[in-house]
Amino acid sequence: MARILVIDDNSAMLRALETGLTGFGHTVTVAADGAEGLKLADAQSVDLVLLDVEMPRMSGLAVCEALKRDPTRRHLPVLMMTGRPSPGMVILAQKAGALAVVEKPFTWEELMEQFSRHLPAGV
Repeated sequence: MARILVIDDNSAMLRALETGLTGFGHTVTVAADGAEGLKLADAQSVDLVLLDVEMPRMSGLAVCEALKRDPTRRHLPVLMMTGRPSPGMVILAQKAGALAVVEKPFTWEELMEQFSRHLPAGV
């Protein structure tokens, strides 16, 4: 299955996503903040990045923009998560390069549907 990088400052959310996504057969790497996530994106080969919009020090929008500016990582599909979606925030996420914004709380079915839409073919 896919290699997923999850970036979220909420440790409970990280554990839940790591456990759940691993249960679906994915290989999961987690990062507790945006800077750590960018380092892991450099150090490891990943198929998709799932990151929270609101994080201290480096927002999810800034992480997404950094990924999309880098020629070696701009191809990575990025999905963002938020507990406070708004039309303006969704537009900002799309401008930053995110393919979709998933509203928290979400179901596993909703998340897996987004993965199937945005993971590269054959992953």
